[in-house]
Amino acid sequence: MSAEAAPKAVTGDGVRLHVRGWRGTGRGVLLAHGLASSSHIWDLVGPRLSAAGIRAVAYDHRGHGRSGKPSSGYGFDRTTADAAAVISATGLRRPVVVGHSWGANVVLELAVRSPRSVSGAVLVDGGFLNLRDRFDWRTAKQVLAPPNLSGTPVHEFLETIRYFLHGQVEITPDVEAVFLSLMRIDGHGNIHPRLSRANHLRILRALWEQDALGLLERVRVPTLVLAVRTPADTAESAGFAREKERAARAVRAIGGTVRLEWVRGIHDLPLQRPQALASRILRFAGAAWR
Repeated sequence: MSAEAAPKAVTGDGVRLHVRGWRGTGRGVLLAHGLASSSHIWDLVGPRLSAAGIRAVAYDHRGHGRSGKPSSGYGFDRTTADAAAVISATGLRRPVVVGHSWGANVVLELAVRSPRSVSGAVLVDGGFLNLRDRFDWRTAKQVLAPPNLSGTPVHEFLETIRYFLHGQVEITPDVEAVFLSLMRIDGHGNIHPRLSRANHLRILRALWEQDALGLLERVRVPTLVLAVRTPADTAESAGFAREKERAARAVRAIGGTVRLEWVRGIHDLPLQRPQALASRILRFAGAAWR
């Protein structure tokens, strides 16, 4: 089931956000993608939520996908205002907000800043690690800068995706379409990332400055952290795995409205295990809406 076009949201500073949705008869869920991704990361999860009666709405963050691409406004004050604009434009009433990777940091910040606008938050492998604990800014900028893919033939790009996800995600036409949504394809069949390097680094700087664990201590709506535990034979470094374990212990110590669950898989859980992820979202949302 493909997503239907939903009303475009226009932010307070005039940026138009591309919004998509899956029909449902019940309450709503807002889905926020991660850095250098797009709303299509939810293409395997949204239909499963819809089949359970949930109205799911996804959108391209500013700078991403088919949304506007200003050269400023990538701090969390603007990205949370963008999420609020989508909620308003689509008529969602106190949705559960779900974010993947950096999108988890966005919806966490929204839940802290505007707790009356949401019923709860699900953070999918994001929103619980402080980047500053791992890197100074210069190192973060070097290590986490985007690769230079511009000009790569589209077939080579897809072959690279198949290589890195071999044995982890079945590369169906639907999954190929998710990755192609991140790129513009020129008349010669070469790709160009829709998110510019400059805007990528602006977002990365805001992420580096954010205190995610501090926000989790302040959140007052039900919040579920889904931390992905990656198999030992995948690319995740042992050091990063230890850092996630340490952060997970800190999250569990917060208690209250915040809880953490481990999920086995890879970071791109919405593509690898969409049914398992949808089931956890539905279970959480059902409790949050009681």
